[in-house]
Amino acid sequence: MDEERSPSGSVGAVKGTGGVRSTPVNIIAGFLGAGKTTLIRAQLEARRGEKLAVIVNDFGEASLDEATLKSGAPFQLTSIPGGCLCCTAPEGFVTALDAVLETAPDRLLIEPTGLARPQDLVDTIRRCPQRERLALAPVLVLVDPARLDRLRPEERELVEHAAGVADVLIASRSDLCDAAALRRFDAFAKTLWPGPLAIHHCSQGQVPPSLLDWPEGADRKARQERLREHANAHQPNAAFQARSFHWPAHLVFSGERLRRALQQMQDELDAAGLTRIKGIFRTREGFELMELAGGKLQAQRSAHRRDSRADVILECAEGEQADARFRRIAADFERALLTERERAESAEQIEVVLPDGRVRVLRREDLAALPDGVADITTLFPKRKGSAARVAALWSALQLPAAGSAVVCAEDGFASEPVPLRALRQGFLLHSEGKAALPRERGGPFRLLLPESAQGAAASCANVKGVVRVVLRDG
Repeated sequence: MDEERSPSGSVGAVKGTGGVRSTPVNIIAGFLGAGKTTLIRAQLEARRGEKLAVIVNDFGEASLDEATLKSGAPFQLTSIPGGCLCCTAPEGFVTALDAVLETAPDRLLIEPTGLARPQDLVDTIRRCPQRERLALAPVLVLVDPARLDRLRPEERELVEHAAGVADVLIASRSDLCDAAALRRFDAFAKTLWPGPLAIHHCSQGQVPPSLLDWPEGADRKARQERLREHANAHQPNAAFQARSFHWPAHLVFSGERLRRALQQMQDELDAAGLTRIKGIFRTREGFELMELAGGKLQAQRSAHRRDSRADVILECAEGEQADARFRRIAADFERALLTERERAESAEQIEVVLPDGRVRVLRREDLAALPDGVADITTLFPKRKGSAARVAALWSALQLPAAGSAVVCAEDGFASEPVPLRALRQGFLLHSEGKAALPRERGGPFRLLLPESAQGAAASCANVKGVVRVVLRDG
């Protein structure tokens, strides 16, 4: 299978790479009290002919959702209490996945805590040891329209981040809110770009089972192409012509080359009628929303995880065909993609990218030579082993800035959210096991570990396997 998130209209397990049986997995996300458990119960009732498994992550130890789900429904339930699946409870999640997959379910439903960021869970599934046995199906995100305008700023931010990763956005409890609240929800949904594949109003958790599968008739071959391009409103006599470009989510762009390419497009095509380029790209520093308009490039983090994509609008003379200009843009985008060789070469070293763009390269022997190293990390992290360097010692040796944040990037394209440097400096970089490099099955060649005392300062999970880059940002 080209990518875990390749669409599949089928119900039940599908075949992955090499004939491996892949189980469709839906993340059912939403803020506290949005109705996730109610929706799962409704799906369990609607799918009695399927063998379902459910993993529930309750933030508290009481496991109230587990107790609610257990009542009366025949399915396998696994509860992971006391933390977030992708941050403080990742080991329990991996163990739970092993146990669930051994039962060969037709589908797996995952309900993360209402305080979790579903995009982090998507990243965790894509990186977990069982990734070849899982096929990511649409992510469902529930929003309670009646509460949308009453959320505190930090709660609103969580809801907006979750909505940004939604493949299906659901207005829950629509029977308990008035028409004005539903209109506000619909207006909110229209602000999302590129937006979900489907928007649905529901009551009592009732949604069509088909929403948990990729849309019928989805062109699987097209989504597997290295680059897919199609025309939008491509009118020969139109003053403006637009094209959309798509890349599968497993492809990763070089952020530096992408920015240079966008600037080159601006310089070369401005006089030729470039009106706007807006895109979401998976770069080595994570998913970024970039927009080039009016001669300025703006970039910010994006919660979108479905793919990389760009919309390009050109101003055209009457009767002009802009195909040649669009082909040039497509070639520029292609050159910004990382090659497999580039990704493999970077895995044996760590690049520290300073805010001014300078790069410091570190190898295993450099980390091993730092003072105050830890010969056996087991004394600090009981479930880990190997030798580690203290990040604080690295900071002192390289005279790196004390203020700001950093994005920690892995060889497989994963990138953390910005981590405050005060938290990062408390961490450890595992680099060796005995006299050899830390093996990949243990997160090597380099693995970042943060103690629990530092995790609270990070916006999302910063225990990163396969570290290849640390990109510093000004405060």
